[in-house]
Amino acid sequence: MRMEAVSNLVNNVSNLVANVSNFSQPFDENREERSSVVIGGNEAMLIEFNAALLADFRHVERTLFALQRNLDDFYFVTLTAITFAMQCGFAFMEVGLVRTKNTTNILLKSTIDAFVGCLSYWLFGYAIAWSQGNSFVGWHHWAFANLPPEKYSEAFYQMIFTNTAATIVSGAVAERLNLPCYFVYGTLLSGFAYPALSRWGWYDGGWLKEMGFRDFGGSGLVHMFSGACAFVAATIIGPRAGRFDPPREGEAPHGQHIPGHSLPFVGLGALLLIFGFLGFNAASQLSLSKPGDGIVVTYATLNTLLGASGGALTALFLNRFLPFWGNYWSYLTMVNGAVAGMAAICAGCDSLPSWAAVLIGILGGIAFIVGRQLLEKLEVDDPVDGFAIHFCGGLAGLLSAPFLIREGILFKGDAISAVGFGCNLLGAVVIICWAVIWCLPMFAILRWVGVLRIPLEMELAGMDAAKHNELAYPMSAWQENQHGFDNKILGHNWMPPDAKMHTPLHANLTIRRRDSHVIDSTASCPSTNSEPALLRSVSTLNLGEVNPALDVSVPALTRKRSTAL
Repeated sequence: MRMEAVSNLVNNVSNLVANVSNFSQPFDENREERSSVVIGGNEAMLIEFNAALLADFRHVERTLFALQRNLDDFYFVTLTAITFAMQCGFAFMEVGLVRTKNTTNILLKSTIDAFVGCLSYWLFGYAIAWSQGNSFVGWHHWAFANLPPEKYSEAFYQMIFTNTAATIVSGAVAERLNLPCYFVYGTLLSGFAYPALSRWGWYDGGWLKEMGFRDFGGSGLVHMFSGACAFVAATIIGPRAGRFDPPREGEAPHGQHIPGHSLPFVGLGALLLIFGFLGFNAASQLSLSKPGDGIVVTYATLNTLLGASGGALTALFLNRFLPFWGNYWSYLTMVNGAVAGMAAICAGCDSLPSWAAVLIGILGGIAFIVGRQLLEKLEVDDPVDGFAIHFCGGLAGLLSAPFLIREGILFKGDAISAVGFGCNLLGAVVIICWAVIWCLPMFAILRWVGVLRIPLEMELAGMDAAKHNELAYPMSAWQENQHGFDNKILGHNWMPPDAKMHTPLHANLTIRRRDSHVIDSTASCPSTNSEPALLRSVSTLNLGEVNPALDVSVPALTRKRSTAL
């Protein structure tokens, strides 16, 4: 009997589909009449089937909602883990760009940024940025109290996002900032300053967002803000000893570049940053379960890589073919240009055509080169070029995105698109002012108290031995008697034995500047050893300076580089 009724209902499926929209409504007085028309007297059976079908629909609806929620949670957690690779990238880049005597110190500080940032954002930041409140600040869910479980994945993502603000500052003040100051500025920037700014620009009720400010991935809210903080901090603390010494007689004024100790670490850090940036911008959609989300995530990821490519090659070629900007092929300049291109692309990576993504990356690379030269003119010492990369690159992206996005000025040319540019310009001014309001008094007070900078003696000797008692490269780790090196020489200046006879290795070492070569590749390199002298590792040298901690002092000569490509 039941099977026959089901068979009859299947024959009339088109009528049932037409009534599906009414299943959730109470049965009206005409339902019985319509049922009798459909199945000819099987009213009770139709009602039973309708109830079962309604229950099935509700079960499917609950299952679909759970799947959507799980998909979004998985999306957040996975991409947040990828985004955390940026922290690893920053750490490797900063380690590679400092001297050996401060390697442990900068590694410790890069890691502290992550831990302090997570705790301060958990305690204060999330409540200020994303909880219920007004258009300026929120005041619920301190330390995630009473936070709904479905919000935890997004909160986790925002927590990792905020670490960038403090990490970029740590690189700008590397090799001279006193360790306790990291706890101070890390807590204040990650727990209060950045969360308030992100609320204004990203929260649905934020006053900047309601005006029309648009910054999809954080060119302004993340990169400009952290770059501005880095500039203020580096200006107040002053340059490293020897970075801007008075020029010698007959020389033009210029900054003395202090090289880092490991370009391979810089390269590894840059690749990790690129990988982290892909997750950084892909997760900025904040959802993967709504129609169109997948397309936006694809655009954001692809455009991020295109922006990195445009920025990298632009910085590389500008540095090579413009004589006043170096006139040599620089790997370091290339990878910094890539990061600047990614900082620029964040603002509009979700809706830029691919050619526009490359163009914005090019603008980011140009902005980086200009920003680096500006720091030289102002004699501001930023070892990792945090200001030039993040502030200048982010500013270029924030102001160019309103022109090049699909609904921007170049495509629409209407008043609404023009208002978007005006709002982004206002947002840039707000970001700069907010960074200065927080960092200027904070670092000025630390300097006035006398705890901002380490003593000159410690700066010259290095902080690894004095502060941490943990050398990154202890002598016992790189003394290798099997290669025939003289232990006595190794203990003093880590040079091969034939260096004392003024072989090409010794003759071609030079203090590295942006307008000169480290090694003259055209010189001959006779050696009694099977390995050419020019290829031997000198990575642990602090070239051109006296390092009491390691007793390293290497004289340097400068040769004019070849102008060949």
